[in-house]
Amino acid sequence: MRLPNLVRKLGATTAKPRAWAVDAMARRLGRPEVVFLGDSITQFWLDADPALFWPRRINLGVSGFTSADMLDRFERDVAALAPKVLHVMGGTNDLWYGAPGPGASTTLANLMLIAEQARTLGMRVILAAPPPVAPAAEHLFAFPELLPVLRAELLQYCRSAGVIHIDYAQSLLDDAGVLRPSFTTDGVHLTKAGYKAMRGQCERIVGMAVHAPLGT
Repeated sequence: MRLPNLVRKLGATTAKPRAWAVDAMARRLGRPEVVFLGDSITQFWLDADPALFWPRRINLGVSGFTSADMLDRFERDVAALAPKVLHVMGGTNDLWYGAPGPGASTTLANLMLIAEQARTLGMRVILAAPPPVAPAAEHLFAFPELLPVLRAELLQYCRSAGVIHIDYAQSLLDDAGVLRPSFTTDGVHLTKAGYKAMRGQCERIVGMAVHAPLGT
């Protein structure tokens, strides 16, 4: 199996990859520079901008994943890959149909636990805020009112814990603070143009993380 196909099988097309796939990737690549852990917004990034993920950058986004699923996948797969940097972006599905807890406390706890476990294993962590949602799509969510709460709580945690934080809203919103229509397919997921807009911001923060002191 060619390596790009292995990555897609491991990250983008299966929620529970076999251990052999993780081991095979680790043998072929050595220690990855960056692993991207997330839901469909991360998964679809691979097809929209495949060059971002090469070389030694692994996309482990899976459509439908909640923060609890991401925590489980961290323990099963990310720890085995042992990347230098872990980019985590999740929480959208918790608010869509999951169980975020009062004030998004459960979601926040899951994301914090991923970050703390990663740091314990010597990874540098980037915690991304859940991307913005277009007003027209808010009715699709069970807990739309918790999106700004979760975004604010994640920022506060990153500041207090010294974790690198990124908010792609800076690249995706228009001057009125609304997700640009050309950047989204349905008010939640992104177009190729949306991912392209995020590229520079992502590269800057990843470059900073790769050279940051351990424990960041």
